Amino acid sequence: MKPPHRENHLIERIGWLRAAVLGANDGIISTASLMVGVAAASTNASEILVAGVASLVAGAMSMAAGEYVSVSSQADTENADLRKEQRELAEQPESELTEEPVAEWPQTAGMERSADGWDVAQPSRRAAGLS
Repeated sequence: MKPPHRENHLIERIGWLRAAVLGANDGIISTASLMVGVAAASTNASEILVAGVASLVAGAMSMAAGEYVSVSSQADTENADLRKEQRELAEQPESELTEEPVAEWPQTAGMERSADGWDVAQPSRRAAGLS
């Protein structure tokens, strides 16, 4: 039996790739700028090196903290939305199931919507050609 086919697209990785490229660019520019500034003030190579290493460590810690806060706030927002939708579904299931995204999904999946909106297992003409 063949394992299910999994589509791998570059767009799925763009978030971390973009963050990595922007972070590397920011780190290189800020560290190089600091080292140039220290080199202009002092010709002592060890002072320039210490300033560069300190800048790299501080930048890495700053980016790690920023990413942690960003991911945490996104997770908090998604959890709050999930709790809100669960509460609304428990209190008003009929109106929740007829909201635009839920009500429109069968048509985007190639299915016909029945008169009462609940029976979505009827393939449309567009989907019939796919089987």
